Amino acid sequence: MKKIFILCLIFLSALSAAYADEQNNKVIDTTTILKELREKERNLNIREADLNAKEARLNAMEQDLLSRESDIKKIRDEVSSQLKSLSEQQNKELDNLVKIYSTSKPKSVANIITTMEIDTAVAIFSRMTPNVAGKLLNELGKSNPEYASKMAERLTYQPVFGDDKRKPQ
Repeated sequence: MKKIFILCLIFLSALSAAYADEQNNKVIDTTTILKELREKERNLNIREADLNAKEARLNAMEQDLLSRESDIKKIRDEVSSQLKSLSEQQNKELDNLVKIYSTSKPKSVANIITTMEIDTAVAIFSRMTPNVAGKLLNELGKSNPEYASKMAERLTYQPVFGDDKRKPQ
């Protein structure tokens, strides 16, 4: 009986040692897992901080772009207004030239017109009454037939459905 008792004690002590090892392994595994989780949490916190910083930079850039867009719109509106004002001023000046040239001698006006850019001359002719323009074109034909021909082509050109290809140069 003593032998059985001693065997039982040995068995129980071996069993107890095996159980203790298993518990230690579980503690070690739990500790390892806890360390890994803390490391992952730290990494996630770092990434979150990076993402927050990037988001802040993106928001600042977005605000800067919106501000620039607003500035560009203001400049565009100002330029548009100035172009409109300039166009109105040019129209007034052309109208004044038309009045002056309409009351001047056709031969004098023909000599002046030949020194102008053709587009300006066409703009002036197109604003004149047909009678005055005809007299000037007649005088222009006498002094500079080639220029008169170009003027006539430009004056008769009418774009058809947005066709620019026929426009004389």
